[in-house]
Amino acid sequence: MSQNTSSGPSANTTGLSPMPVTSVSISDPQAIRALAHEARLTVLEELFASQATRTATELATRCDLTPSAMSYHLRALEKYGYVVRAASEGDGRERRWKAAGGQLVLGSLSDSTSAKNAYLNVQLNAFRDRLSAEIARRDKERKIGKEPEPDRAPVLTTGVVFLSEHQRKEFIAKVYGLLYEYEALAEPEQRGVDGERLYYMLSFLPEIRGEQGH
Repeated sequence: MSQNTSSGPSANTTGLSPMPVTSVSISDPQAIRALAHEARLTVLEELFASQATRTATELATRCDLTPSAMSYHLRALEKYGYVVRAASEGDGRERRWKAAGGQLVLGSLSDSTSAKNAYLNVQLNAFRDRLSAEIARRDKERKIGKEPEPDRAPVLTTGVVFLSEHQRKEFIAKVYGLLYEYEALAEPEQRGVDGERLYYMLSFLPEIRGEQGH
């Protein structure tokens, strides 16, 4: 799992994983604000999800940046403890980078609200761009008469479920358990730069009701 925002200073989803996960916990406002950049989020998503090493050149191709610009962003992420330099591979002519852990956890949303909102806005904008691109792709297919696969996933699904506290915890645990199961299935070759990716965004939001009489 690439990133997670915890609901409290010590809360995270590590306990839901069937395998121990080394978490990188970030609570410093400046470190969180450093994530408010689309290219840096893409880098973290790539490194934390793949758990593989990448060069600046490889990462630059995923962000439409030059290798030198990507190197700048990688050094910034290194400064705040998100990524670390990896051992050289092959001819070793270019430095390799990797995630500093198996999971990235941001601190409580009650602290440094402005920094976390900036981070969330970039995350939501990036996902909105992916949604728009997928809608455009499907519209193009429809215009040329290409029929969608019967089991094609919807572009976006939203809804509400009515759950007791026990059911809510069980529901969230099962969803994360399914993600961990499939993340563990990927072989090293599938995690390469050219591997097929399926992007997802999860958010479980309990209803917030106003005080009685208001």
